[in-house]
Amino acid sequence: MAATKLTVGISMLADAREGEFASAQGTLVKVLGNIHSNPSEPKYRKLRQSNQKIAELLATRGVRAVLQGAGFVQEGEFLVLPEDAPIEPVTAAIAALEAQATERTVAAGAAKAAEAAKKKEQEKENEDERKRMRLGITDDAAARKEPGWTAKAAGVKGGRAITGCSDIGVGTNSGG
Repeated sequence: MAATKLTVGISMLADAREGEFASAQGTLVKVLGNIHSNPSEPKYRKLRQSNQKIAELLATRGVRAVLQGAGFVQEGEFLVLPEDAPIEPVTAAIAALEAQATERTVAAGAAKAAEAAKKKEQEKENEDERKRMRLGITDDAAARKEPGWTAKAAGVKGGRAITGCSDIGVGTNSGG
């Protein structure tokens, strides 16, 4: 059952936001690492839930399940790892937390690389569009030098200059 709790806790913790995960993971690894380094030291096996840091840690979704999966049990206001509890679940919890942190780092790197590739592709498309526009401008400039060229812009109507509103249809009574 402890292994199941640990697995469920790790998967719940995987859904945490980046900063929340980093904080919870760091604190959990420290707490569990102290137990792993000093398994016979009773002060590392007892977590007071009213302690501000521990309360913040327990507020993160999945942390309580990870601790229970490592062997902690509820005793009043404390979460306690019994003296006769094996150390292997604690080691497994540390390994799972470190694996989760590595997985998140790799995923973040892949997402960053994908974003950079997308940005580079967009820049290439923009540069291609700029080249196409420059080529169009160059073609227009060359066309203006040809004899008989007439402007195709709004300022010219059929080759003669627009001199009044009626030339473009403004102010004429169209019966409406």
